[in-house]
Amino acid sequence: MNRTVCCLLALLLLLPLQGCKFKDIDLKLFVIAVGIDESESNPDKLNVTLKIAVPQGDPKKAEQQVQIMTQEGDTLAETIREMKSRTDKELDFGHCKAILFGEKYARKNILQSIDWLMRRRDLQLTIYTAVAKPSAKEVLNVQPVTERIPANSILLALSKEGTESPFIVPPAFSYILQRRVDEIGVDPILALVEKKSENEFLINKSYMFDKSKAIAVLEPEETRIYNLLKTKNLKTSFNVDYEGLKYAYNIEGSRAKYKIITPKNSTSYIEYRIKISAEIEESQNGVRFTAGLLDGLSEAAGEQLSERVKRALSKIHQSKCDPLGWGLHYYATHWNNSTEQKDWEDLNERLEFRVKSDVKIKFTGTIR
Repeated sequence: MNRTVCCLLALLLLLPLQGCKFKDIDLKLFVIAVGIDESESNPDKLNVTLKIAVPQGDPKKAEQQVQIMTQEGDTLAETIREMKSRTDKELDFGHCKAILFGEKYARKNILQSIDWLMRRRDLQLTIYTAVAKPSAKEVLNVQPVTERIPANSILLALSKEGTESPFIVPPAFSYILQRRVDEIGVDPILALVEKKSENEFLINKSYMFDKSKAIAVLEPEETRIYNLLKTKNLKTSFNVDYEGLKYAYNIEGSRAKYKIITPKNSTSYIEYRIKISAEIEESQNGVRFTAGLLDGLSEAAGEQLSERVKRALSKIHQSKCDPLGWGLHYYATHWNNSTEQKDWEDLNERLEFRVKSDVKIKFTGTIR
């Protein structure tokens, strides 16, 4: 009797177990990147583009199959549900690595997309985010000849696992984007991916955001200055004019730090100090280098770099965006929760910048 009761109980316990809803790989389509644009026919609607990798039978084959799907709708969730009815396989977002916001859409409001990005259960928090020009759809249609895995070229560039360009801002993972939207005192900054042709794109600018929309573009030189201030030991080079000739020096090591100074009877300012060690990478007219020439070049390079940095900081400040987190730094060093935000807003209105660059060109490069 007891054995019969135990068997019945075991069967009852097994009934709720329905098994996992696993689908074999040949029944799935893997979404690698998502593009979000404003609809051209209706500004209140979204135009969603999916770049889909079609699984291959032989993983060693160099050929790739990519499918681009576009659908218009009121919300991302509804639009993607409708796109599922256009395929014979399940759309899998587990391998999605990039979300591109079309420039027109980014200038309007991206909060709806961020909300969807953070809530959807099968999207990772380490997805790369960027702005696309002229639209996310057109950038996702670009097929570089060097691309072996669908959408891999954009991922390698944004992540810096491939090219390490000084003109690409650090990866803006989705969780970083969400954190900068919520955090008071620091604003988002995203790389700008531009379509140049059917098989080439360009990433050398960046977009500064307020909490919800893209406000202003940082040009290539300004983007590089932002990276110099934000990244230790940035791999790049700068030109310097000295005694009528042009030289180029390569950075071996770099470091930038700043402090906010609020004197009692004078205008508040942010003082940046930049230290760089470098070597000569190029010179005009076969100049013979001496210790005195290197000292003169170092001094000229420091002065010219300070002017460049000051111009870039002024542009960032005039945009009223804060991608460098000055406000957050102020709150962290002025502990008065009741007044610190108002104090920073008043101070930020009349803020000035002072930059001191210490460039030491120590080596003349390698002559063979």
